[in-house]
Amino acid sequence: MGVVSSGRVTLRPRVVVIEDDLELRSTLVEVLDEHGYEVYDAEDGARGLATVRDRGPDVVVFDLMMPVMDGWRFRIEQRRDPSIAKIPTIAISASGTPAASAIDADVFLSKPFAIESLVEAIDDVLAARARLVDQERTVHRERLAALGTLAAGLAHEINNPLTYVTLNLQALARQLDRPAIDRDQLRELIGECLDGADRIARIVAAARIMSDRKRPQPVPVDVNALLRSTLALMRVDIGARASLVERYGEIPRVIADEGELGQVLLNLLTNALHAIGPGDPDRHRLDVTTELAPDGRVVVRISDTGAGIPDFLLPRVFEPFFTTKGAGGGTGLGLSICHGIVTKLGGEIAIESEVGRGTVVRVMLPASTPS
Repeated sequence: MGVVSSGRVTLRPRVVVIEDDLELRSTLVEVLDEHGYEVYDAEDGARGLATVRDRGPDVVVFDLMMPVMDGWRFRIEQRRDPSIAKIPTIAISASGTPAASAIDADVFLSKPFAIESLVEAIDDVLAARARLVDQERTVHRERLAALGTLAAGLAHEINNPLTYVTLNLQALARQLDRPAIDRDQLRELIGECLDGADRIARIVAAARIMSDRKRPQPVPVDVNALLRSTLALMRVDIGARASLVERYGEIPRVIADEGELGQVLLNLLTNALHAIGPGDPDRHRLDVTTELAPDGRVVVRISDTGAGIPDFLLPRVFEPFFTTKGAGGGTGLGLSICHGIVTKLGGEIAIESEVGRGTVVRVMLPASTPS
């Protein structure tokens, strides 16, 4: 039985058992070893924490009532350490109190329990972990696929400022060769070089946000700035399909992972452009608006004048693998992923569409508040 754990494949899933009762601990180690697990053990929470950091297990089984460091404290310390915080846990205890059963663990087992129950719990936790890893990989593939469609536009956006930075530097070199240096012109040339470098930096930063595969780290995100960066990546593609209208309201930040929220915006904008199609930019519009709703939520509104979606298909647009595009047009996971990310952030996403008139997508997110 092989599983993925922290990016590596192991033939035997690793389990750390933290239990102060020597006989029970020895029995668990022996039985789990017979069931195909690679088992490490510790007699209290403090030693268990060190073992977990050292061994990097796939799952931790821990008792609640232990000397030196009990199970509650162990979980607090585990969550504080980013390197081991995401390792799944199974709590075991003879205590029937609400405090015991409410322990922050993936599974809680009351003593006494059958060894089959523990093995089943470990297998369930490992299966859930594998599904989560697969989901993260799918999301990342979708993000890279969307970014890949913008590669030509990305090169164009970088080459434009790079060209005038190069030309201005050449002009600066010529100025320095002259007997009399025009300082005002030097300042102007240097200013334009700095503007070009800043534009390149913003484009590269936007691309980095979209391609980043780090674990989500929720922080206060400036939605207006993120939208501008995303649109900068897409400017060439937008210009071939529609005129762009941007309206940015005064809105607070939202708590989100910048990469995930950037993927939502990128997917929605890409869908809008696909609905419009290339070749007639004077006839079509892409409107991007942000505003603060009366209920205090931040609203991002993206509307297009594309083909639209038939009424009978609208209820299905958030289903995984559903797509109105032809063969080779995508996996159909984009809107499903967007819906999952927005929902996880405590927000909503709504779509209105009319065939032949276009589509309006609204993303509503809770505003961040001072802690």
